[in-house]
Amino acid sequence: MTSKDDSPLRAALAPPALKRALVPHRPVFGNPWDSPADMFACYVAVSVIGPLLLWAGGALMGAIFSFGSHWRLGVFIAAALVGAAGFMTIVGRERTSLSVDILAITVWFLLGLVVAPVVGLAPGTAAAIVCYAALLLAIFLYVRGVGRWRTAFLRTVSWPLTWSLVAAAFAYAAHELILYP
Repeated sequence: MTSKDDSPLRAALAPPALKRALVPHRPVFGNPWDSPADMFACYVAVSVIGPLLLWAGGALMGAIFSFGSHWRLGVFIAAALVGAAGFMTIVGRERTSLSVDILAITVWFLLGLVVAPVVGLAPGTAAAIVCYAALLLAIFLYVRGVGRWRTAFLRTVSWPLTWSLVAAAFAYAAHELILYP
């Protein structure tokens, strides 16, 4: 006798489901303030996971490419803001499938572990901040230009502003008190 495992995670990680998840669809953004689970996910991501991911990525990329792994404060905060914006984009859209969520979060992790440290640590401070500003602008244009809104955009604008301030505060605290005292 064989047992059939119909878990949602196994179905989401199946190759056909992941292949379907790679096809981009126009996202619908709701009001994430309505979901306590989304608020908790954002809090954990911007306060703990984001700064630690940048620190680990800096150490890893610094070891691989032989540049310093010590983040400058302004660059670290800018990288944390870009990471928070990316995560808010993932959480703010309405869920279409678990496969899309898994792919989006995996890409977010890879960007935070590989791309963000290379952009933030290899060039000078001004160049890194300009790159992060361009990434923030690209995320904003994607959300405004491609996305559709279940509620009015101005009504939900408090959500990204609040989480951006939280991300900046936690990035500052993590940089100054925990990671690079």
